[in-house]
Amino acid sequence: MERISTGIPEIDKKIQGGFPAGESYLLTGEPGTGKTIFGLHFLYNACMEGKKCAMLATEETPEKIVRHGKTVGLDIEPFVESNQLTMIRVLEKRIEGMEDKYANIITNTSDPRNIKYIIPEDVEVIVIDNMGTFSIGEELNVFRDKLDTLIYLFAESKWTSLIIMDATAHELTHKISEYSSSGTIKLMIKENPYTGKMERFIYIPKMRDTEISLEIINYNITGQGIKLSASKSSSKTNKLI
Repeated sequence: MERISTGIPEIDKKIQGGFPAGESYLLTGEPGTGKTIFGLHFLYNACMEGKKCAMLATEETPEKIVRHGKTVGLDIEPFVESNQLTMIRVLEKRIEGMEDKYANIITNTSDPRNIKYIIPEDVEVIVIDNMGTFSIGEELNVFRDKLDTLIYLFAESKWTSLIIMDATAHELTHKISEYSSSGTIKLMIKENPYTGKMERFIYIPKMRDTEISLEIINYNITGQGIKLSASKSSSKTNKLI
């Protein structure tokens, strides 16, 4: 089975080498957990391997995301300039209230073919940051239908996608995105009862076609991006949930 690296070697080791290719994966977390940085790791590594990539930015502008990447050692600007990485400005289209092909990719799936107009056909890897934006004001069943349609389209095109969703939207939508995705990665900030400090933790409860451990692993955000700490024993780390 072909696997696509997450861009974080320590996490790849936890999921048998990376994400199974051609499927969609959900990444959730609170503010400050490094969701966008995780997405940048994924894109940066895929670009380094020569894959054509795309990012749909729904909250921050692509320029801010590029700058953010540089601060953590993930400079994606050369890939953007060479058109290997396509940055799609969904944020601007939402602000303008334009009912065009960019906004319709997620907010209107009555004509799913719209996706072909905004993502190059030769793309292999996609990141959406942040899907939670499009759950605001939506009925739960409508949001589920739109998400399912989007994931179906990605799978049909054999695109490997990372769908980032903020923890608040994930909770408000009753975590239904976990049922649609092929895997889930959760980033958390919790008090470590063994140190008494607030720390960041990663938890992988689901990854299809993959042997996974349910341990919770401590990580840090550094000048070189996300770095995992030494694993703790399962009996201790599971108490952090």
